[in-house]
Amino acid sequence: MNIKYIQELLSRINEVRIINKKVDIEGVVCNIAGIVRYGQKLRLIILEYDEVYRQKVEEMELSEPCAFRQQETNRSILKGRGRIEAAQPFRPVKSVFIDEMEFEINVTENRLLNVKDGESVLFLSELLRNGWNPEGVDYQSIDMLFITSIEFAGNFDKIPEFDDNVKLYFTMNKDMVTYLVEQPVTLTVNGEYPEKLWFNNKEDNKEHWAQINRVYLLDMWAEMEKSFSDARLLEHMTKEQIEEAKRNIEKSFVDVCPKGMYYPVIEYESEDDISLEFHTKKFLDSKPVHHGSGSIGFIISPDKPTGILGKKLKSAIIQEPVTENTEIIEAELFQYHRTITPEDVILC
Repeated sequence: MNIKYIQELLSRINEVRIINKKVDIEGVVCNIAGIVRYGQKLRLIILEYDEVYRQKVEEMELSEPCAFRQQETNRSILKGRGRIEAAQPFRPVKSVFIDEMEFEINVTENRLLNVKDGESVLFLSELLRNGWNPEGVDYQSIDMLFITSIEFAGNFDKIPEFDDNVKLYFTMNKDMVTYLVEQPVTLTVNGEYPEKLWFNNKEDNKEHWAQINRVYLLDMWAEMEKSFSDARLLEHMTKEQIEEAKRNIEKSFVDVCPKGMYYPVIEYESEDDISLEFHTKKFLDSKPVHHGSGSIGFIISPDKPTGILGKKLKSAIIQEPVTENTEIIEAELFQYHRTITPEDVILC
C-alpha cells in the first residue's frame, strides 16, 4: 500500500451520511452505519458481529491438530468441516424504506473484515471520522467483524435527505436454510413404501416427515439426448452451438456417470417448505474424488403433480452412478433444505 493507493480509495467515496442505529437479530449485533455514495451508486453499510461464529472459530482452532489427523471424506466435506459460516441477517433483504422513501436492492454483499486489509481499515476510519459511533463491538477484533453492503437500484446524484432520527424498514425475500440429518434409510428400487419416513435435524427435536412414493433408476445419458433434441433449443441457439454444448457436457459427464450407469431418483411428498437431499452411505464414507471437469447439477421433475397423500410431488436425485440391475440402495437422508421468509426488520 502507498499514498497514491490511499488517495484513490478515498476519492471513490463522494458522500457519507451517518445513520447510527443498532439492532440485534437472532444474536447478531448489527450496526447500521450509514449511506455511502460512490459516484451515482448508494450503498447502505452495516457492521455485524456474530458471537456464535467467534466461538466456533475458536473451537475449530483448538481442534485443528486432531482434525488434520482424521481422514477426509465426502461426508466431512459436505458437513463443512473446517468451514464455518456466520449468520447473514440482511442477505435476503428485498427493499429498504428510509422514512417514506423506498429503495429496491441491486445487490447485497457480505464479507469478513481483515486487519491486514488496508482498504477495510481505511473505510471504517472514514465512517468513524464522519460521526459513526458503533455499539457492542468496541473491543471485538476486526477479524471477527463482517460488513454488509446493500447497493440500492438506480442512479443518484446525492444522498436523499432524511432526519437524524430516521426510521428504517427492511422487507425480506424468501431464504433457504439447511439442516443436517444423517439418517440411514434403505431404498428399494421400484419397491413399496407404506410408512412415512420420520426424521429430526441435529439442532432441535422437532419431528418432520416425508412419504416416499417410489424410487427408480434414471438413464441420464438418455435424458441429455432428449434435452438436446428439443426443437425449442433452436429458438435460442444455432444447431452448431447445440452440438458444441452437447459435446462439452458429454465430455465432462463421462467421468462422473459413465454410459450404462444410472442415477437413483426418489419421488416423495413432505411438508410444503421442505426439500430432501439423499446420498449413498458408500459415497459419504469414501475419500473425495476431484474431477477436473467440474460438476454438473440436475433437476428432475416428477411426471405427476401430486402424490399418494394428495400433496405436491417432489424429486430428489442421488448424483452417484449405480448399475442397471441395482435393487437395494443403502443411503442416508443426509440433510434437508427449508424455505423461510425472515421477519421484516424495523428500526425507529
